[in-house]
Amino acid sequence: MTKTRVGAAGKSPGERAGVGAEPVAPGSAAPPRRLLQRRDRVHALAALDLLYSLAPDGAPRPQDPEVLRALAVYDQATAPGLATPRWFAAACAAHGVPVSEDGFAYEAPDLAQVRARLPETYGSGAQHIERAYAQGVLPAEELLTLLPARRLLLLPHDWQRLAFADAWRAALARRLRAELGTDPDAWLRLAATVTASEAASEGLTWAHLLERTRSGAGQDTNAGTPIGRAVPGTPDEAIGLLERGDHLWGWPEGTLLCLADAEVIDAVLPRLGPDGPWLLAAYLLRHDRTPRTALGRLLADRDRDALRVLAAQSRWLKRSGAVERLVDLDDPEVDLTLLRHWLPRSTAHRIVARSRPGAGRPSLGARVLADWRAGGSARPASGATWLCSAEPDLVEELLGREGARLGLGHQLLGCLRLFEHGGADRLARLAGRGALGRSATALCAKALASADPAAVLRARLDRERAPEKLVRKLRRARNAAHARDLVESLPPGEPVDWAALEAAHARDPLPYWRDVVGLDGVPEDVRLRHAALLPEPGPDGLPGSTRLTRERARHGLGGLFHCAPSTQVDGLLAAGLLDGADLVRLAAPAGRLLAYLGAASRRTDAPAGAAEALVLLADLVRSGLGTDPVAWRRVAERLAGLDPEWDPVSTVEALLADR
Repeated sequence: MTKTRVGAAGKSPGERAGVGAEPVAPGSAAPPRRLLQRRDRVHALAALDLLYSLAPDGAPRPQDPEVLRALAVYDQATAPGLATPRWFAAACAAHGVPVSEDGFAYEAPDLAQVRARLPETYGSGAQHIERAYAQGVLPAEELLTLLPARRLLLLPHDWQRLAFADAWRAALARRLRAELGTDPDAWLRLAATVTASEAASEGLTWAHLLERTRSGAGQDTNAGTPIGRAVPGTPDEAIGLLERGDHLWGWPEGTLLCLADAEVIDAVLPRLGPDGPWLLAAYLLRHDRTPRTALGRLLADRDRDALRVLAAQSRWLKRSGAVERLVDLDDPEVDLTLLRHWLPRSTAHRIVARSRPGAGRPSLGARVLADWRAGGSARPASGATWLCSAEPDLVEELLGREGARLGLGHQLLGCLRLFEHGGADRLARLAGRGALGRSATALCAKALASADPAAVLRARLDRERAPEKLVRKLRRARNAAHARDLVESLPPGEPVDWAALEAAHARDPLPYWRDVVGLDGVPEDVRLRHAALLPEPGPDGLPGSTRLTRERARHGLGGLFHCAPSTQVDGLLAAGLLDGADLVRLAAPAGRLLAYLGAASRRTDAPAGAAEALVLLADLVRSGLGTDPVAWRRVAERLAGLDPEWDPVSTVEALLADR
């Protein structure tokens, strides 16, 4: 990194940094201006630099020292192209303002400087590559000639949240598609070449390995030399490794298949023998973003061991929203495995609700009951969720063992389901055994003596889950976890009266409302009305409809720790969840999105949507700003956080508007 000192000395520390309290004229009673948070202010210079690059000749540069000082709050990572813009350095020099917080102007490294040092496996040791890629100094294709292939076979944990790692994978996928096509022999030759090279600890890049594959050299495989830890030998061993989060075994065939198109997977996977499908299932679960094509082929093939691995370790699919694809199979074996392991409450309910006895073979509920009886655990798989099921044997056993320890609502729900699917005699026997609490026992007696027992039980259950009760409890919630538990502890399968909760929140805000509406299973219309409270979408969007992701984008992107902004926005564009116009007219905040577009204009692998956004933005800059000094000053003050009337979580189009 090269720095050049620019600007006047003799400034006070506060003036040099430009980050102190906002100056107020003598005798002025004006309130202090609202400042952007620093994490947003650091993008202001890059955002303004992009606008100037699209402006007509003669567009006026900032002249106000206060604006210049505010724009100087950046670092090299956020400087456009890793360099201080020349126009900004000249303006600062002309007005005696330090060009950055440390007084230095940054100069971008050349490609040779970037390539001179390989990234370390820990996050801070890879930042020079991350910054160079994200700012368009290091083309994505160069990663194939720079980084050792082994790092992709065993991707360092810290790299998973870095943009260059995703770009490296994508660049390799494009290269494989172009050079190997759909020839399974070519893909297998490359895998053999990688294995042989790793056995010899050569540390070659993917570009070198592809060249060696074309030449036919270096394909003698030493199967006894593992890459990292030994590949698991059985599905159970793979499940055990995943249970501990152990991804330290390499498998070149898996690396390649996770980048391949469906036609390639269909041709190569049968060539890997009977272990191929479950090994691929175990391998793809290491990805934060589940390889959707590989997962889709495994689900379509329905290899039993592969499905068992996926179901047993479905927690690794949660972030990418792929768990529901397993549930969609409606496969009893998969469902049973899912229930035995981790599942969100709403997903478990989907499975439980479709279980029915009497289909000629043991139902899912019957198998869960048999497991429970044989295993000696405190509860069956998915626990009290079965109280809402059509499985009378399991419902009766649950009530018989735990009835008095369950809440009244749960007891009443179980009694209602037992009556509906098991009959009055079974409910009477259960109540007569004293297994239920006193209130539930008395109500069962009353219901069974009536003309319509189900109506009596239902009426009392509805009273027990009345929204007023839940609202009172939520107002007394001690913390976010308590608030979530209050909602999730309602009788399973019984709908929450979200309209009543929203009305109560509108009258007097409920504590921890963000956590409540963020629960799994909240209806999409409720989530849409409170989109600002939802977590930011990742590159594959939020679970649910496209509309949900688009509505959330209005309230800000680029703030995820585990996902770089370029990865996030690239993914949303590639998935069709946003388009180029949305980056200008729908998504926010303007400063971060302009910084993204500026970097995308220099990157060789930016999605087409970014180019579309730049075309639209150029038209808006020419028509809305032109060479008008008032308009340019207004935009600069907004980006720098010096306009107290400006909402920083606004669109690019609103930023450029004159209101």
